[in-house]
Amino acid sequence: MENKKFAAVLFYLPALVCLGLLILSFHDYFRNLGAYVWQGTILREPEDDIFRAMDFGEEGFDEILRWAGESGADPGEALTVWMAAADYDLAGIRTEGLNAGRYEELRGELEAENAAGFARLSQIYGALAEDLEVFPVPKNTDSACRFVTYKNGWGDPRTYGGDRRHEGCDVMGDSYADGTYPVISMTDGVVEQMGWLPLGGWRVGIRSDNGIYYYYAHMDSYGEGIEAGARVEAGMELGRMGSTGYSDVEGTSGNFATHLHVGIYIPVEGQEDLSVNPYYLLLYLEGEKVTTAEYSFEKLPASQ
Repeated sequence: MENKKFAAVLFYLPALVCLGLLILSFHDYFRNLGAYVWQGTILREPEDDIFRAMDFGEEGFDEILRWAGESGADPGEALTVWMAAADYDLAGIRTEGLNAGRYEELRGELEAENAAGFARLSQIYGALAEDLEVFPVPKNTDSACRFVTYKNGWGDPRTYGGDRRHEGCDVMGDSYADGTYPVISMTDGVVEQMGWLPLGGWRVGIRSDNGIYYYYAHMDSYGEGIEAGARVEAGMELGRMGSTGYSDVEGTSGNFATHLHVGIYIPVEGQEDLSVNPYYLLLYLEGEKVTTAEYSFEKLPASQ
């Protein structure tokens, strides 16, 4: 009897070993891919809140672009595929999880699901990747001077002009007075709008070559040569940070702290441009693209 049991174990042992190795193999595969395997893929409309949140995590936008460059993938398509696979939340992304074979499989699924939708999202993501070059506020050449702070305030409640939600990101000027910090263009493009708005104060709107609208509000003043129709390049000074707005009276300032409101708006066929969250894109620009020209503040800070 014992011999028969032993023989049975020997008979099934290779199969059990193979099964164990297979399970471990799949476990490692799933673990390395992280969220991308479990979520499946689904294309979002540009109007969807989850798409507009642009939740790339702290490093996701940069990591996807880095992976696309190394693998030869189209940047817009790579962002679309991996965002869709992660249900549009790339927090905690790991580059080792971006598997080329899995990428092609997911890309095929998305194109089969909705080729037009896939192309549309790829164009939007690709435009952002191509447009964005510099953080909108340069660091001072004097290392003793403070920089700026900002947080993810997308969707926070606002009440001026009626109850609404914040559709941008506020870059705070900390302790420096209006007119101190230069504001520079994040992109190449053309000045499409400028002048006074009750909500945004003195503002500048730049339409990039890819059709995305970049909005800079609460300006204290405008830079030399900044006028409607003017061509601008990334890094060009648009003006100085201020606290203008929240008033029908042109030139009103001081109703809030000195800061720059950054807005990003994507074109959507048949309707007005649609705001998307700039926060994670600003993280990308600050972390990887601080390639601004050297500036010295022309005005002394209000305090050191």
